[in-house]
Parts: sequence; C-alpha cells; structure tokens
Amino acid sequence: MEIQDFRESSHSSYFKEWYGKVIWKGEEIRVSLTISKKCDNVELEKEKMLKILEELYLNQDEWNKKVKNTMVKYFYDVLNDDFFDDGAFPEYPTCYDMLFEILKNDFTKEEAEKAYKNNIFPIDKFKKYIFVESIEITSEGNFYFEVVDDYIVVGDNWIWLKGNIDKGFLAASFNALFEFVDDLELNDKFSTIFREKTKIHSMWLSKWGEPREGLAKFYYSNHNLAITGNYKAGKKEGIWKFYDEDGKLTKKVNYVNDIAEEEVVY
Repeated sequence: MEIQDFRESSHSSYFKEWYGKVIWKGEEIRVSLTISKKCDNVELEKEKMLKILEELYLNQDEWNKKVKNTMVKYFYDVLNDDFFDDGAFPEYPTCYDMLFEILKNDFTKEEAEKAYKNNIFPIDKFKKYIFVESIEITSEGNFYFEVVDDYIVVGDNWIWLKGNIDKGFLAASFNALFEFVDDLELNDKFSTIFREKTKIHSMWLSKWGEPREGLAKFYYSNHNLAITGNYKAGKKEGIWKFYDEDGKLTKKVNYVNDIAEEEVVY
C-alpha cells in the first residue's frame, strides 16, 4: 500500500493526526490517522492504525461493497423520498431534470419514465453513484468512511459510516440542519431517526454552483417556514429569523459577514 503525501498535521492541540492519499477503486481519496496526544505510546498506536488501513486497502472490493449495501439498508428509503421531493430546490434541478437531463446517459428514456412515475430510484443505480470520499482511522481501532455521490441521491447530506474490521459497520454520523448527529447506532430504528433528524428541507434562491446570494429559506417537512435570511457572497448577512414547527418566531439573529453579532430570543 502506497500512501501519497503522507505527513503529520499540526492543526490540533488535542490530537496527533497524519494524513495522505491512496487509490481506492481507481480514484484518489484522502486518508487520515487520528490519535489523542495523551496516548502513552503514539508510535505503537500509529503502527496499529496503519495496519488497519492496509487491511481495508487490500480488501477494498469487499469494503466498498459493504459501504454500498449499508447505504441501501439504512439510508435508501429516506434519500429516495428526498430525491423525488420536487420543490425543495426551485432553482436547482428537480428530480425530473435529474432523470431526463443530468442522468440521461445512465438512464434510458423508459427507465427514467418508470422511476419518475413510481417515485423509485433504482437501487442498482443508487449503489453505482455512491462512492468513498475519505477514510479516517482512530486509535480505538475503529474507522470512518465518508460517503458522497456528487449531489445525486445523497445530496448535501454529509454521511460517515463508522466501522470495525471485525464487526463491519456499527453506526453512522451525519449532518442535520441544526445539529451534527454523532455515531448513531445502525439498527432497525435508524432510518426512522434519520428521517426525523433531516426533516427540514432547504430552499435556496441562487444558481447551481455559485455562492449563495440573496434570500434563503428553510422549511420543515410540514411545509412551515423554519428559517429565513439573506446571503451576501455566500455569507449570512443581516437579520435571520428562526421559527418552530408551528410557525412561531423563536429568535432573530443579526449576522455581519457570517458572524452572529446579536441574538434576540422570544
């Protein structure tokens, strides 16, 4: 296993971290080793983590398959519904645009029409678009796979699968609008909790690929407004208003160049 540009990071006061790049399924991905500076034998732990990384690397076909199967089992239902939730991004492509334009080289017209009619994104294609962006090894012997898909079905959900060489994938971490959910156990209740945590949809009045500019709105799944405010050159600017699920104003925050300067709670 060759780790390219392998070096130690000096950014953290609490952890020692090494990072570099490896080739995973034909693509270059970022890898890192993270260990507490309080560890008694840093070099020994570093060697243990390198062995875990090497085992993953040498068995990447198997682990890549596990990533895709785990994503199908625990994330597919929610992400499928999000994909067909037209109106969440009025200036972004809708699911119709995605199926018949952006993905037209991967879908026949008949496949696209069937998916659009039934609101079912084919699982084989769902698996195809998912790939590993980075891998982090921790001193506890666990690791995290960052899973992305270029905004097709995973969208702007940041997802990390927590795994162990002996036990496979055990938990997942992901971003919800107001919080980061850390190491939620992968069990029969996971999909329900994931749906609940990510139930707020965003609506951006900006063009695809450009810094967010102007009015931005977030909505709860019941279509009530959750947050509204303005962006200037991609940064929050001015008064942002926050509402609860019943539509009641809960607070106002004044942002200056993306920094909260003043907050009023109701």
